[in-house]
Amino acid sequence: MISFRFHIVSITAVFLALAIGIGIGATVVDQATVETIEEQLNNVSERADATRRENDALQADLDQWRRFGTDGGLELVRGRLDVPVVIVGVQGIDREPVDALRQSLTAAGAQVQGAVWFTSRLELDSPGDVQALQGILGVTASRPDILRRTTAARLATGFVPEREPTLLPALRDARFVDYEAPEGAPVDVATIGAPGTFFVVVSAAVPDLPNDQVALPFVTTLVNALPNRVLAVEAGRAASGDEPAVRAVFLAALRGDTDLAPKLSTVDNLEDVRGRIAAVLALDALADGKTGHYGVAEGTRALPELSP
Repeated sequence: MISFRFHIVSITAVFLALAIGIGIGATVVDQATVETIEEQLNNVSERADATRRENDALQADLDQWRRFGTDGGLELVRGRLDVPVVIVGVQGIDREPVDALRQSLTAAGAQVQGAVWFTSRLELDSPGDVQALQGILGVTASRPDILRRTTAARLATGFVPEREPTLLPALRDARFVDYEAPEGAPVDVATIGAPGTFFVVVSAAVPDLPNDQVALPFVTTLVNALPNRVLAVEAGRAASGDEPAVRAVFLAALRGDTDLAPKLSTVDNLEDVRGRIAAVLALDALADGKTGHYGVAEGTRALPELSP
């Protein structure tokens, strides 16, 4: 059996060999070589410092242009809209682009009636949630995916004038949806979606609830009932490190539907001021009966054609 003393002796011998090697190496490498290495290291350090300074300057310049774009973007769209707008989204997405879009819509003159959000309670993790939703919908189906699709379609139908009464108040009271009222006078949720309203539907690649069970059934039902009234939007994500770029994942199904695509408009770069400008202009075009698909994904235009 190998004893503990053997391990101590072995480790000591290894360190002794390293010390001898370092000592020999120090005597072999001449001073000129050492000076050359030091000079190269100094040059690398100076280049790294210069690169950092350049990056800092570029970042400051980029931040300035972003501020300019945000402030200027509001001025570019000011007064373009005079229509009621409802925002509908799915929880679990980045709210910052949506909040920025709401500012753009308000600056453009739209009467934003608030935002409706499908909540994570629609995951239906408990029998109590399933029973509560069954009661609101008046159905006996118990499969969560079916209940989610039914909820999305029924909520959309409730926004269509002269169709069935809206389920929005009941869904909100049961916390299956959340409602964010606009600033100023409160809005009766039962009146949201009056004739002439336009809808902005926002989701992402991976929201809290599956797109094919919530966002897409909602858009499909609403577009078929109210063509030229729906703008679907999505914020993209640029490539970073090992993470690939993400763009138009939610919108792909809508743009690829040959029957649905001509009846709505889409914007795939909501994270950028250019995308928010495109969204406002797309709503303006929808008011004139013109649809289109905008953003930076392949096959899209950057902006709609401007109307006088």
